[in-house]
Amino acid sequence: MSLIERLTRATLCLHVAPHGLDGVLRRAGRPVTDSAFHVPILNPDASWEVALASLRGWLEQHNEKKLPLAVSLASRWCAMLMVPWSGALLDAASAQRFLHSQFAAVYGDGARAWRLAADDAPYGKPRLACGVDAALLQGVQDAAAAHGRRCLSIEPIVGPAWRSMAGNKPAAFALVEGGRLLLATTSSGRITALHSQSCAAAWGDELDRAWRRWNLRAPQLDAIEHVVLLDLSGELQDALPARFQPVAVASAAHLMREAAWA
Repeated sequence: MSLIERLTRATLCLHVAPHGLDGVLRRAGRPVTDSAFHVPILNPDASWEVALASLRGWLEQHNEKKLPLAVSLASRWCAMLMVPWSGALLDAASAQRFLHSQFAAVYGDGARAWRLAADDAPYGKPRLACGVDAALLQGVQDAAAAHGRRCLSIEPIVGPAWRSMAGNKPAAFALVEGGRLLLATTSSGRITALHSQSCAAAWGDELDRAWRRWNLRAPQLDAIEHVVLLDLSGELQDALPARFQPVAVASAAHLMREAAWA
């Protein structure tokens, strides 16, 4: 790819969540002014099948340009796990077997129907891994292909969330979505530990309780005074504990940069 092509290429970034489809056009790595959109999804059961149908419908209605897609998925559809280092990770086939064994131990045999991927951590270090229903991933890929679009990446929203703040080197961050919250610690430019759980619409108090419960299992959290907070829930809270420091975010789609997961 030439320098001119790299500087002028555009990517449509989409975030698929239970109750909404968000998108923004990025050109040369920057959001294009007035290109953002939000499509509400009526989905009381938070089904990914319903959200996928909404994505298909939107692509069908906006098929005039064949821009490539970068897609992020809501955390409730992405099982995250820190897996220990294993030499099996050095080979693609054995890595899948190892990851499936790790996820099955935590999530049960249903995890064997998931598509699994892990980040590229240094040799000997634990890796952040993600499991997504294989049918969901295939559905997103098929929806893009049906309209002649390349799907550059499909990844959990935690990836774009972390990359959006990694340059500031926070020791920890919290990501809140509708009905879901995730806590993570970081070091040397990587996520090193995480905790994920469901939450209510009034998640402010639950966020602090979740941190304190996690602290019981991981006493090293005592040393962390400030936690960066990304709120994608759309549910304003009256007050937040001083530990959590909110960062303004236009939308989930605006978080997306170069993808770490393909």
